[in-house]
Amino acid sequence: MDKIEEDAVLCGKELHDVNETAVSEYLAYLRDVRKLSDYTEISYHHDLMKLVEFLDARRLGVFEMTDVDARAFVRELLKRDNGRDGVFSPSSVNRTLCGIRSFFHHFYQLGRCSCNPFSEISSGRKRVRLPNVLSKDEVRRIIDLPWDDFASLRDVMMFNLFYSTGCRLSELLSMDESDIDLTEARALVKGKGSKERYVFLTDHAKSLLVEYLPRKRALQVRCGIDSPKDFSALLVNLRGKRLSAAGVHSIFETYQVKLGMQKQFTPHVLRHSFATHLLDNGSGIRVVQELLGHSSISTTQIYAHVSNERLRKVYLQSHPHGRKEK
Repeated sequence: MDKIEEDAVLCGKELHDVNETAVSEYLAYLRDVRKLSDYTEISYHHDLMKLVEFLDARRLGVFEMTDVDARAFVRELLKRDNGRDGVFSPSSVNRTLCGIRSFFHHFYQLGRCSCNPFSEISSGRKRVRLPNVLSKDEVRRIIDLPWDDFASLRDVMMFNLFYSTGCRLSELLSMDESDIDLTEARALVKGKGSKERYVFLTDHAKSLLVEYLPRKRALQVRCGIDSPKDFSALLVNLRGKRLSAAGVHSIFETYQVKLGMQKQFTPHVLRHSFATHLLDNGSGIRVVQELLGHSSISTTQIYAHVSNERLRKVYLQSHPHGRKEK
């Protein structure tokens, strides 16, 4: 390697370090000042590293970026393969742009950059997709599954918690034993932006927790778990450590095959089913909004669309002039 090439590599490494340091500073701000959750921080980190990769390839410092560079980044992002559908979904692109826009806004306010290069780039229109929902009979089949050992007890208890509370995956994974109040049959949830809310336990979920908790503690003692973060965890793996998101998805995939389910079966599907079934049974949308932890009623409205579609079908089947000829 000659001197010119060596200097170019060194310059590239220095720029990479500058860019990565800026990302680290911003993540520290999200964690220490805005008090965002670990899962939100991971999401921001993932999106901002796409930007660092783009800047490194062009030997650009993050605070040298212009609106022309920003548009080039968006074009590249839209062409990238996400390994599933061939392109990033509109919601993924919008989330990435929102995070990067906030990143530059933060440093612009601190005087570290002269402009926000993403300020004039608007988010694309999102496709409105109705959520996948299980029927009440399908849910009953899942939550009434038998268990015969610790693993199957944990799995069935976890399915019941998702459907009983409507929690997000991140919320249930971060839940501790101390967040469960069996006397009041409720759980304290730390949601997005460190907002707290109470959710409630069905009798069946409560009875499964009564069976599960002493077995969980005994497993952790046998495994020699001494980390307070792991020992306090509500959901644990077979080594007694806090269960991971990958572990939960693996469990859901296993049961989807075991039950021969053709529909999608994920934690979010149980959350969707929880919300839709509440509305189907006459719950007000504001109550569902509170239980789901949505900051805006517009986010909850999609479940009303699902419920209204079912009402329309019932109307067409039941009204004497609404029936269709077979």
